[in-house]
Amino acid sequence: MCSRCLGGIVPKVHGASSGPTAIYYATPYGGWLRDALVAYKNGSRRHVLGLAQVLHHLLLHVLQEVSVVEELPLIVPMPSAPDKIALRGFDTMELLVREALKLEPKKSVCMAKALHVTRQVQDQVGLSAAARHKNVDRSLALRVAVPGTVLIVDDVVTTGSTMSEANRALRLGGASRVFGISLCGSTKWG
Repeated sequence: MCSRCLGGIVPKVHGASSGPTAIYYATPYGGWLRDALVAYKNGSRRHVLGLAQVLHHLLLHVLQEVSVVEELPLIVPMPSAPDKIALRGFDTMELLVREALKLEPKKSVCMAKALHVTRQVQDQVGLSAAARHKNVDRSLALRVAVPGTVLIVDDVVTTGSTMSEANRALRLGGASRVFGISLCGSTKWG
């Protein structure tokens, strides 16, 4: 991506009423970023570098906002379901986080695959906010304890239900503060 395009991305924050302390996102869901995400989620790696650049830009903003002197936050990608990984051949958020972290060699920020999917959930498209929360309830669990500050990274936040479920699991594992990061936020969110 050109520096002009990246410079035009002004991260936004949504104070969550439940779940993570706050959720940061790069842009509302639409336009070129939506198109690139849809292609990527359908298995095309063609847009991975551009998406990683957007995520890197957003991570730098969030790290500046939530930094704590004694620790660097742990970055946890939202896990994909095993059937989605098998279909695509890769875990979308894990790959994006890895590529974004390669763009910032000066920071010693760590990524951990701390979460895993414990059960199959229904596709969230078209579900109401209440149905989304019920759909993902207790669908994530921890692989490892995650003390301290955690940044959970996902592609799109629509109602915040998946972020809230991740927050629940991470807090049970010792996370003291959880912040959400998403490439896009729903235009109907909030």
